[in-house]
Amino acid sequence: MSISLSVLIIIYLILVAIFAVFAFFNLYHLWRFGFMSFEGFFMTFIFLAGTFLILFITYDLALSIDWSAPLINFNLGIFNSSDIIGN
Repeated sequence: MSISLSVLIIIYLILVAIFAVFAFFNLYHLWRFGFMSFEGFFMTFIFLAGTFLILFITYDLALSIDWSAPLINFNLGIFNSSDIIGN
């Protein structure tokens, strides 16, 4: 029995969803209370550009990974019959 690397991508996607919720509220408050000034517009642009950059880099890195490879392999062979008998 083994656990594949796809467990990590599921955890990552859950964390991205949580980040998206917080980012929505952050963008709402930037839009509602600080977007009329240049500084507010600039910070909104920096936030969105940084977010898209991080998502693009992780997407690009995730493409090269074989997600079906085992992360943890529980077939250790500790209780082989040949080890018990002494062959």
